[in-house]
Amino acid sequence: MRNVRKSKFLWASAFIISLGIAGCNIFNPTESINIKDNDAEALTYEGYKKIRNNEYSEAEYYFNKAIAADSNYSQAWFGLMKATLNRMLNGTQETNVFSLLAYVNASRDSKVPFSGMSDETAAQLQTTIDSVNVIADQFIKRDKAGQTDSIVTYKSFSEGYMVLQMMKTMLVLRKTTADMNGCSLQKNQDNSCDMASVLNNLKNDPAEAVESFNAVFKTCEESPESMTKMFDSYLQGFDNLKEDAQRTAVSSMCGALAKETEDAKNNEDQQAKTLNIIIGQFGYSDIMDDDGDGCVDEEIYDGEDNDGDGEIDEDVSDKTNEIVYDNDIILKNVTAGKTAIRDLRVVKKAGPNEKYTTVDIDMNGIIIANGKNEAEKDRELENEWKFVHPKYQDRVASDDHRFVFAAGLGFNPQKLPFEEFIAYKRAVAKDTHYPPSYNLEFRKKYIGGCWANYNEQRFMKWFEGRN
Repeated sequence: MRNVRKSKFLWASAFIISLGIAGCNIFNPTESINIKDNDAEALTYEGYKKIRNNEYSEAEYYFNKAIAADSNYSQAWFGLMKATLNRMLNGTQETNVFSLLAYVNASRDSKVPFSGMSDETAAQLQTTIDSVNVIADQFIKRDKAGQTDSIVTYKSFSEGYMVLQMMKTMLVLRKTTADMNGCSLQKNQDNSCDMASVLNNLKNDPAEAVESFNAVFKTCEESPESMTKMFDSYLQGFDNLKEDAQRTAVSSMCGALAKETEDAKNNEDQQAKTLNIIIGQFGYSDIMDDDGDGCVDEEIYDGEDNDGDGEIDEDVSDKTNEIVYDNDIILKNVTAGKTAIRDLRVVKKAGPNEKYTTVDIDMNGIIIANGKNEAEKDRELENEWKFVHPKYQDRVASDDHRFVFAAGLGFNPQKLPFEEFIAYKRAVAKDTHYPPSYNLEFRKKYIGGCWANYNEQRFMKWFEGRN
């Protein structure tokens, strides 16, 4: 089994790469354009002259006038984004593209995003990104509707746009660390903050994080090359696909995650589930029962119901587990235009990485690492990490994608309407303080699932690390 990757700051390396990728578009203020004689073009030309002279407010004035003269003129929109970005990045003495790079480099070592950045600068950067996004989002909407001249398109600056969304996500993570013990935002100050804690802490206030991730995945869906360049280590399952197929698969994957985050914006329960999926894909699952069924990280991200409770991907484990994908079937699905997660995450077999050998998924008191001999370890591996139907085709034919541990579980013992049963699960998932509002007998009676395997000692253990 491979060792679990010990990562530094999550976005740092990708951000540094992406600044180089994006250097030729939205972050570069010095491009010139060919001018013509009509007003919009002449005004736009004047705007670019002002940018080259670092006169960003004046540039914004000319670009806004150009857009008023001809709202289809794409180069004016693009210039307005550049001028606004550079004017606002210069809003404090310490903020520009090069200083951002320095902050990210510091974050690589400290594990705290934008470490060393003052609160004033962070607030200024947040305002900058929001302001540029307002312009970019208007332009993107027009571009998709065919309401521009298509000289500049969303695709042509999508990598720079993704950098903005990455920065926004980094600021959300930075804010998360502010109230965490052991985390420091001060430059060169040692801290014990770890990325798993930072990411999972987002679930305490998930709305802003979901919105930020949504912008990243939407951009990736439109321009999957950006994600492929920046996040190749996260393309598990697609790394053996050829270029065109990989591009399509990455776009579809990002599209699925974009839809997940879009649907979650106004749904608190969906937000927690969505963040679980994203965090699991980054390799930082929290190894807790997040959905209230008593089972721990019982799902893999495959768009299927692995525990038989009627929900899909509601409490996923790390993608760093020993999961083998069926690339042949994935390629056929991609070629056929299928875009659902179940078609992009076709699993041949699954097993635990080293970290998960100490996880008792079904809470029956037995873990793989405690096996007295290899036969016992193999038996528990068989019980918790093998599919009821080992062959994928058999799983599809029987519509049964459960793991063996789930075959003996009985969910919803009272046969409640599904919505009522799920409501109980949600309530139990949030019942994290001891003494609980819902005792063990209640959980066994109305939810079932892995709660059937609990005794009082294991029930007490369920509350560890939650408060």
